[in-house]
Amino acid sequence: MIISVMNQKGGCGKTTIAVNLAAVLKKGGLNTIVLDADPQLSASRWAKQGGEAFPLVVHPLDMTKGARKVKTDIRELAETADMIVIDCPPELREPAMLASLLADVVLVPVTPSPLDIWAAEAATDLAHDARELNGNNKPIVILLPSKTNTHTVIAKDLSQTLATMEGQVAPVSIVQRVVLAECVIAGSTIDRYAPSSPALREMEALGQFLLQFK
Repeated sequence: MIISVMNQKGGCGKTTIAVNLAAVLKKGGLNTIVLDADPQLSASRWAKQGGEAFPLVVHPLDMTKGARKVKTDIRELAETADMIVIDCPPELREPAMLASLLADVVLVPVTPSPLDIWAAEAATDLAHDARELNGNNKPIVILLPSKTNTHTVIAKDLSQTLATMEGQVAPVSIVQRVVLAECVIAGSTIDRYAPSSPALREMEALGQFLLQFK
């Protein structure tokens, strides 16, 4: 199964979600790898920070080296892994379309901000274009409330806003928590850094939800 985590706007928690989602899937017994397709290589730097103790394999993926080569690389990796999580480039151009075409699920993190919501609409449009090109029901588009704060009105209204958009709204929100930033600094993932935290429970709930599309 291939999950592409995508949004054209930075600061939505894309890399944090991609890596920690992969970590909880692996913890659940699935052979899971991360493909770092973001030119900033944040996921790769995170893994390097953790060194040999980092629990995931993170492969840098150059999405500009040609569609045929990228497809071949991803499909070869898919033969050896149960799950592939792609941390997509931020811009919605050919690389992002390619990641959508190959995905079973496109996961779009959306923060409670009008700018992020507008950016998410563009991402969902691209994913639906990919579905039409594929000629089937893939990729499934999932909108994920991200960096939410339950004490703000706009965060409470986010799920209702997302429900009006093209795509399915995840039944879990990723709340903005300091521990998610701390585990990056520590070169770890949330399941190891804070095994009893609400942040881990949210990631596990997200993973269980996405597995229904496997």
